[in-house]
Amino acid sequence: MPTGPRPFLSLISLSLVAAFLFPSIARACKDRMYPATFPVAELHGYAHAYVVRVSRLTNAGTSGQSQYATPFSFEGMVMRTIKGPRRAGEVIRGATTSNEEAYARCPISLEEGKTYLLMLNGSGSTYALPRYGSLYVSADQPEFEGYMADLTKGSQ
Repeated sequence: MPTGPRPFLSLISLSLVAAFLFPSIARACKDRMYPATFPVAELHGYAHAYVVRVSRLTNAGTSGQSQYATPFSFEGMVMRTIKGPRRAGEVIRGATTSNEEAYARCPISLEEGKTYLLMLNGSGSTYALPRYGSLYVSADQPEFEGYMADLTKGSQ
């Protein structure tokens, strides 16, 4: 019975089939883990936190794979202020930072028409949205309502 390279070829074939059937296994980046309660200490690293309805996205380039989203800029409407001078109803503009190391983390990805809790830095006309590692949460994620309750406890 020949032993040669056949087991190795079988392993490669199995790996390719698994990657095709389960693409999340083949991803080289990891999405942010969302804790049960909002990590308030993390908020201290940001100058601004707003609930924003994104109305327009402008990609800085194209990427063949959606999990490797390119840097982008966005425009939206502030729906609620958690931290910062902007008020509900004001237009806000931001852009992802491009000078960060990924460290195997998936980049942030927003969608037009969705509402998000975003933590930003900077000032002026365009705020900086960290491209990697930011705890951004869309209103349709199960964590959103709990995080909003956690963040507004002190202001009640």
